[in-house]
Amino acid sequence: MHQNLTGPDRVLLDRYIESVLLRFSDGKYNLLEATQELGQAFTQASREEFLAHLRGVVEAGDDA
Repeated sequence: MHQNLTGPDRVLLDRYIESVLLRFSDGKYNLLEATQELGQAFTQASREEFLAHLRGVVEAGDDA
C-alpha cells in the first residue's frame, strides 16, 4: 500500500502520530499498545479506511 498524503491528510497523519506518541509518553499506551496501534493504522485496506482510522484516534483525544 502506498499513500501519498498532502495538505489536510498530511496534517491528520502528523496529528495521529503525535497522539500515539503522547499517549505512550503519558503512560496511556505501553510500548506494545503503541506499536499495535501504529501497525493497525498502516494495514488498513483502503485510503478511506486509513484516514478514518487516523481521524478516530485523533478525535478520541484524552478519552483514549
